[in-house]
Amino acid sequence: MRRRTLGITAVSAAALGAAAACGDDSDSGSDTGTEFSGELVIWADETRTPVLKEFVKDFESTVGVKVTVEEHVETLRQDFLTAAEQGQGPDIVVGAHDWAGQYAAAGAVAPITLTADQQSALNETAVKAFTVDGNLYGVAYALENLGLIRNTALAPEAPATFEELVAAGQAAGTDEVLTMEVGVDGNAYSAYPLFASMGGYLFKDDGAGNLDPSDVGVDSPGGVAAFEKFAELGASGVLKTTFDASNVIPFFVDGKTAFMISGPWALTDVQGAGLEYEVTAIPGFEGQGPASPFLGVQGFYVASGAKNAVFAQEFVTNYVLTEDLQLKLAEAGGRLPALTAAAETYAEGNADAQGFAAAGENAVPMPNIPAMDSVWEPFGRAEADAIDGTTPGADAAATAAQTIRDAVGA
Repeated sequence: MRRRTLGITAVSAAALGAAAACGDDSDSGSDTGTEFSGELVIWADETRTPVLKEFVKDFESTVGVKVTVEEHVETLRQDFLTAAEQGQGPDIVVGAHDWAGQYAAAGAVAPITLTADQQSALNETAVKAFTVDGNLYGVAYALENLGLIRNTALAPEAPATFEELVAAGQAAGTDEVLTMEVGVDGNAYSAYPLFASMGGYLFKDDGAGNLDPSDVGVDSPGGVAAFEKFAELGASGVLKTTFDASNVIPFFVDGKTAFMISGPWALTDVQGAGLEYEVTAIPGFEGQGPASPFLGVQGFYVASGAKNAVFAQEFVTNYVLTEDLQLKLAEAGGRLPALTAAAETYAEGNADAQGFAAAGENAVPMPNIPAMDSVWEPFGRAEADAIDGTTPGADAAATAAQTIRDAVGA
């Protein structure tokens, strides 16, 4: 750990010299439009703010820069955009990778340069998740995805296919076969693993991680098959629109089902109930592809209008990439670190982390392009209609796809 601290100090000394030089040279100051104030401001949500307030103390003492972490509840994403448009806001914002496309298009965040060694030390998919048009806009620190959480007292063996899951859930003799968040308006996030297993896709991927918003795959053959499967599972009572954020976890905790599709956030309640459980991969449908959940990546963005851009870059490219910080954030947030070495340490002897990591082996980064904002509502509505039986699966897929195309085109 001493070696890493010395590395940060060396880089910080160079950054401090550069910032001081800018402060002494009026021409340089006018070129950059920034002046060093001796303070970094970070915006984060209500979950990460208390954690970061404790962790930034190391950076303050090592570099000699005061760091202020400000909490923004629920509206952080839009708060930052609004502030950036007005030439205000923080030096750094902490958020999800799928904000990257919108932020980059608005010119609100600055590209970040990592060395080849730094990039290779991170989870490869996490780096791709923050990449837009070939530029990296965020430094990842945590990964999360959905998995299958199983009550092992009710279902001793992990199912290999979704059909096996249904059979085991019925054999358990519980009120429900499975709980997965749907709700009256649907839920594209939780539905995606099953949608992907049937061959559905949202936007065409060129194979290098670049998505084409003009190629919508919701009504592709695989997409139609997926919505028909939603209708089938709805008719059999496996999926229900009455399952929403308010009851999915309580139903599982109360023993009303042996299976729950959810994320790491559910484990606090599961553990609190003293259940015997295991986390494994969500099984795909028999004869189809694997269930591929969305991969969510949390990271640090540098504002394009950062008052202390040099120190902001220093913070995200060096301090965020220390094993010590990533492990502390992992312990606090229950998410797998993005730094590979830290992830291995965190997962060692941690069955839950290993389970979600296995569930994420086929995960795909949630699309970070602005067009994704046009997907959530129509996809969810179509899913709910198919499950409720109010619209045939093929018709639901076609309606959602056209609504998305119209929105993207506009």
